[in-house]
Amino acid sequence: MTDKNQPLVSIVIPAYNVADYLDECLESVVSQTYANLEIVLVDDGSTDDTGEKCDAWAKKDVRIRVLHQKNGGLSAARNAGILHCNGEYLLVLDSDDRIKQDLVRKCVSSLEDSSADLVHFGYSSITESGAHVNNHPDPEAEGDELLLLILSNKLQSHSWQLLCKRSLYDGILFPEGRKAEDLATTYKLISRVGSSVTIPDCLYEYRTRKGSILAGATSNPEKAVQYYVDELLAFREMIQWAKATGHAEYVRAAQNSMVHHLFLHYKAMLATCSEEGIGWVSNRLSEELRDIDSNSLEGTEKKKAAMFRNGSLAFCYRFDNALRKTVKQLLRRIRRVSK
Repeated sequence: MTDKNQPLVSIVIPAYNVADYLDECLESVVSQTYANLEIVLVDDGSTDDTGEKCDAWAKKDVRIRVLHQKNGGLSAARNAGILHCNGEYLLVLDSDDRIKQDLVRKCVSSLEDSSADLVHFGYSSITESGAHVNNHPDPEAEGDELLLLILSNKLQSHSWQLLCKRSLYDGILFPEGRKAEDLATTYKLISRVGSSVTIPDCLYEYRTRKGSILAGATSNPEKAVQYYVDELLAFREMIQWAKATGHAEYVRAAQNSMVHHLFLHYKAMLATCSEEGIGWVSNRLSEELRDIDSNSLEGTEKKKAAMFRNGSLAFCYRFDNALRKTVKQLLRRIRRVSK
């Protein structure tokens, strides 16, 4: 039974062709120990049974509302859902993931007890079939400390890893027609808070599926580069925002995070042997490193930058990629022999 004395919490769930996972996701939502929920499902032009499943769930639970729209991508679906929310608090949930039964209760209790605007929590990774992989607990951090962790990528910019006041989203939209939408948005939300808290508990279960953009860089380098383009745009926007604040530590954190990601992508592209992909990342690294004072780079990134400039980094990355590939092949052979 819904307790009307509880603050209303809106949960926005964009859904596109997730018929295989939607029931599991929604079961985790409707079974929350916190009852006063508004659940906004956005069917983003699905071509499978997702839309029908959304409507069926709405008939079973009066807290669920369904929006059907032409396919516009994840950001467009999230934005549509947020604009239709009436709750005091808001959580964005991906439709192939799950949440722990007490996520909303713990988050609201933490917010109400501390009078904070936003709570950030830990998460677990699960396989495509739903099996547990590992945990990513949140560190203790508040306000400016939390923002620096996000800017530096020591905490990833997952929009689903926070529950906050709905008003924080006023004037902030996820960038439509682009990837890396969380990277472009989460720091803006956290920068607005008067105060924030973290919960170390892993309350969210993030599903890793085959064919994801980053995991699939080796098999689909063109698609990966498309993601890298949007990610780099998000980083450049973040750095411009940081410079506008006048906080040198924000700028340094964002620049180091951008360079770290570019080096990761450089290594991934070297593994693909895609000359176009290698060239694109290499050129972007050269451009960005020209604009960054090397003294602002931290330890490892500073060493990588020096190695990139003298040409030795590519050799080290290629060697490491080849070594890892050989080890994987040996392990597969050992497993076959042992069966």
